[in-house]
Amino acid sequence: MDLNSIRGLILNPPANVMELEKVKLKMNTKLPTSYKELLLKTNGVSTKEGIILYGTQDLIERNETWETEVYAPGFISIGDDSGGRVILMRKDLKNKEVLIADSGDMTPENALLISTDLIQWVKNGLTIVHYEKPEVNWLKNAKLVVVDTQDGALKDLIKIKSILALDIATSELVKGAKNLPFVLTEEVPYGKAKKIIEELGELKVKIELQ
Repeated sequence: MDLNSIRGLILNPPANVMELEKVKLKMNTKLPTSYKELLLKTNGVSTKEGIILYGTQDLIERNETWETEVYAPGFISIGDDSGGRVILMRKDLKNKEVLIADSGDMTPENALLISTDLIQWVKNGLTIVHYEKPEVNWLKNAKLVVVDTQDGALKDLIKIKSILALDIATSELVKGAKNLPFVLTEEVPYGKAKKIIEELGELKVKIELQ
């Protein structure tokens, strides 16, 4: 992961293992693996637009200031936008998802999922394209329904199946694509599914989230 080649990032020197261990002990929590990997490359990173991802030197103090444990239990504040919005990640070693929430309402259910992959978000320059309050609870499972297909739709369906790790046979996808509407799954969090579909761009299949 070469961050120096990414335009617009202001990087700090890398953190070391001792600094990470100090944070782990002081906060009594394990950091998401993707966030630790980032800190070992740059101990904090920011942009000219004011997006900041905390280094170990600020992580403890900022989580105390934001009272993350109180208002977003199960999450850790890893940064902010210098404008009153807090960047959150779930306390899960395998978690890569990044949320942003208003500091006056840090309830994860009211946050916006801005990326499904922290490292990829950094590589994209920490860009926040838009910020809208979600109409539904992003953590609540959604129903993904295929409502229309074009030639080549199967390839896109297989791609979606792989990304969402859906337990469904390719033969079922073929059958379902011919018998619309077709429910792909009902067990993917709404926000995650919405963000992934947005990031996939133009598809040969139309999917509705219900």
